[in-house]
Amino acid sequence: MENVQYFKILSKNWELIALFTGLAIVIALVVSLFSPFQYSASTKILIIQKQEQNLDAYTATKSAERIGKNLASIIYTSVFYNEVLETNSELTSKFPSDPTERRKAWKKNIEADVIPESGILEITVYDVDRGLASQLVKTIAYVLVNKGSDYHGGGTDVEIKVVDDVFISKYPVRPNVALNLIVALIAGLVIGSYYVILRASRRMQRYQQTAYHPHKVYTQNDQQGNNMDSTLLEDKSFGFDAEYAAKQKNTKIITMHDHLK
Repeated sequence: MENVQYFKILSKNWELIALFTGLAIVIALVVSLFSPFQYSASTKILIIQKQEQNLDAYTATKSAERIGKNLASIIYTSVFYNEVLETNSELTSKFPSDPTERRKAWKKNIEADVIPESGILEITVYDVDRGLASQLVKTIAYVLVNKGSDYHGGGTDVEIKVVDDVFISKYPVRPNVALNLIVALIAGLVIGSYYVILRASRRMQRYQQTAYHPHKVYTQNDQQGNNMDSTLLEDKSFGFDAEYAAKQKNTKIITMHDHLK
């Protein structure tokens, strides 16, 4: 936008921006409070690629990292899910019976990530029941340690072991109310500012159009240019110099014919 003072526009319409921000915060707070509060249970698994004579330590670490990423992907498959439930049948009733819904719940409540530049796979389970979350993450770790060779294909050259105890959060970690409010605050400010500037841009376009059509700027009864159209006056409040058109109305154009007189 040309000839638009953004700071002036935003400052004159701070109440509207505050309204957008307040609405965003309220929505985020309501969604967070009505969402189920979940605890987390996590553990770490070390993947060891046995070094051969022609395999250096760096290559072995990168190989273990690649295997860890493959296992992280395997955790979200239905084959691995069924293996976990067969190992601990008590977990069957904790997931939906519908395969599609069960898959969604499994992916939503389980995270598996490999720590960069290492062969450590970190597994985290979320649930409203702390005990269930602990039981599930232990079962997943057990399956990986005892039946991991069925998935990584490394045979006896790859060793998997649990290297960290199960850590259970004391307080709910989902939803993250503080993070949600911060995101809502930023989103409200951005959306509110964008709306104000967009509306100002449209009014500037109308102003530029009326600058070439004086009859659209002034009312029919305005002979002296004292009464400007309400639309133009409203534009002035958004940082535009609406008085410019009024000054042009009072400007007398002197032609060569006037000089000859």
